[in-house]
Amino acid sequence: MNTVSEQAGGRRGIQSAEIGVTVLDTLVRAGGAMTLKELSGAAQLPPSNCHRYLVSFTRTGFVVQDALTGRYDLGPALLRAGLAALARLDPIRTASETLASLVDETGHSGLLAVWAEAGPTIIRWMQGRTAVHTTLAPGATLPLLNSATGRAFLGYLPERQTLTLLRREDAAAACNAPLLASATRAAGYATASGDHIPGLYAAAAPVLNFAGEAEVVMTLVNAGRAIDGVAIAHLRSHAADASARLGWVEPAAIAGT
Repeated sequence: MNTVSEQAGGRRGIQSAEIGVTVLDTLVRAGGAMTLKELSGAAQLPPSNCHRYLVSFTRTGFVVQDALTGRYDLGPALLRAGLAALARLDPIRTASETLASLVDETGHSGLLAVWAEAGPTIIRWMQGRTAVHTTLAPGATLPLLNSATGRAFLGYLPERQTLTLLRREDAAAACNAPLLASATRAAGYATASGDHIPGLYAAAAPVLNFAGEAEVVMTLVNAGRAIDGVAIAHLRSHAADASARLGWVEPAAIAGT
C-alpha cells in the first residue's frame, strides 16, 4: 500500500516512491556494489523493506545483483537515465543563472569563463552595484597563471588540457604548476590581486561536472580592494550549488553515506 506524502510544498506525492528513490540514491553515492545489510543500513531502512524495493528495481533493470556475491549495483536502466539527464544539461545556462544571483548578493561584478582553444575565455560579464571599468569583456582570454580564473581552471582540469598553454605562458613555471593547482583544490577557489590587471582583484571558483572537472569558472571582480571572505563564501556556495545541478557529488558526501 502506498502512503501519500505531502512534504513537497503541500503537493501530494507517493511516499513509497520517495523511499525507493532514497534506496537508489544511496547506491549511487556509495561508489560501488553493496550488500543488503550495507544498503539498508545506509538508507536507514529495515532489511526486509529494503529488499522488496531491490527486487522491484532488479526486475526493471535499475539495479543488478551479482549472482556470486549477492551484492547490488546500478543497473543499465539507471545508466540510460543518467546519460539522458547529462545530455540535457546546459552548464552555461546553469552557471549564468547562478552568477546573476551571486552578483546581486555580493554587489561585485562577475564573469563566466569556459575553457577554449586559446585558454580561459570570458563568455559573460555582469556589472555589480559599483561599476568596474576594465577591458575585460566576452571573447577576451585570460592567462592561466596570473588570473584567478586561469588558476581555477588549472586546479580543476586535467593536466593534458592545460600543459600546452602553461608552457606557452611560462615554461620555467610549468614545473611549479602542480603545487599551485593543489593549493587551489585545497582552498576550493583561487584569487589574484592585481597580477593580471593592476588594481583589479578577483576570486574564482569552478562549476564542476559529474567527473569533478571545471565546465565553467565563476569569478568575482573588484577594483582597488580584495574580495572579502564573505563574498568568497557566497562564491563557493553558489559554485557548489551549480556543480550539484550538473551532477557533481562531493567525495565527503559519498563517504558519509
